[in-house]
Amino acid sequence: MEYKVAKYIRIKQDIINAIKSGTLQPGDKVDSESVLKKKYNVSTITVRKAFNDLIKEGYLNGVQGVGTFVAKKQMIRGLTSISFSDELLQQGYEIDMHVDKIEEVVNSNIADILEIPHDQSMICVRRIRLANNEPIAYQSSFVDSRILSLSQANKIYENASFYKTLKEYGIIPIWVNENYSVRQVNDNRIAKLMNIKKNTDTFFVKRIAFNEFDEIIEYAETYFNKDWYSVTVNIKV
Repeated sequence: MEYKVAKYIRIKQDIINAIKSGTLQPGDKVDSESVLKKKYNVSTITVRKAFNDLIKEGYLNGVQGVGTFVAKKQMIRGLTSISFSDELLQQGYEIDMHVDKIEEVVNSNIADILEIPHDQSMICVRRIRLANNEPIAYQSSFVDSRILSLSQANKIYENASFYKTLKEYGIIPIWVNENYSVRQVNDNRIAKLMNIKKNTDTFFVKRIAFNEFDEIIEYAETYFNKDWYSVTVNIKV
């Protein structure tokens, strides 16, 4: 006996198959409700049921007044590695980094976090992280200039890696503390570098890195594009 499949499930499966086969790529616009109604000979309610399910399951994104699009593949952070780059590589992404600026600054608020004198300068490294050639994060790292000088920090251009450069000078993070919140990007320049609109909500991560002696060696602030980033935490009792 052959069982009939609900029409909305058929629409869902056809779209999922098109995404998995590569016929539909991330960012592609899918057929409109009116087109799918005619193609499958169904009602608006049936098409919307399929769309709503696909949006909830992360396959599609709906933009009011514009249409429905294939969702970008998110970078799912499992919090299994200190290195953000390592986690991206493990998930099959092509990664890159563009240095925005490297400068020596004085900032009393961040000095308190680094537990250094207020008048002590620090090196600030600002960079854009890319996955599959798209900007997914903007990071600002601060390190006491007494352990990493400005000239040493400029080796990042050659190494194309912040942590590889730190390691070159014997600065090795062993563990980190991270705080997650939601924050809008209200800086026009940062928003442009991240390819998002000003005042867009992002995942905002404050990160303090420690060495083997539990001494603070880095404080970092990162804006993650919420369309590219999520966090999974496993808890075992």
